[in-house]
Amino acid sequence: MPRAQTRLFAAFALVCAVACDAPSNQAAERAPVGTAGAFSGAVEASAAPIKSAGDSSIEATVKAVTNDVVALRNATPAAAVGKLPAHERLVNGMLDTFESRIRAMHVQADPAWSSVIDSVRTDLVRLPAMPTASLATFLPQHLNRVMRIVACIQMVKS
Repeated sequence: MPRAQTRLFAAFALVCAVACDAPSNQAAERAPVGTAGAFSGAVEASAAPIKSAGDSSIEATVKAVTNDVVALRNATPAAAVGKLPAHERLVNGMLDTFESRIRAMHVQADPAWSSVIDSVRTDLVRLPAMPTASLATFLPQHLNRVMRIVACIQMVKS
């Protein structure tokens, strides 16, 4: 395996492990779905362009997911329900793409990374069946997990 890919994966695994173990943004988790609250600064910071080898598909995916998260943060719970199918497709697409990139490097994914991926995929299955009141409480936590994955991807690419 080429050295650059090995180094990239090692850095990626380390960043993901740190991000998974980092304390979550408690203020954002307590914020109502209809307000961006303390989370908006983190979303705007993570939406910064990726300065890398010109992989525009990664940049486009990160931007699309970040915009989707902002839209869901600002939506009322009733409006968020209507946005969930598109959110599920977008996030699953992002996860599939980056999992396939890890497999293409012929390395095994870090368990902490796999855990966050599994958690987000479980969220995506649970969200559509949630009552609106539960969605208002759970959605900010899910969106924080999605943005942790986006932040990890950006750190690896920068």
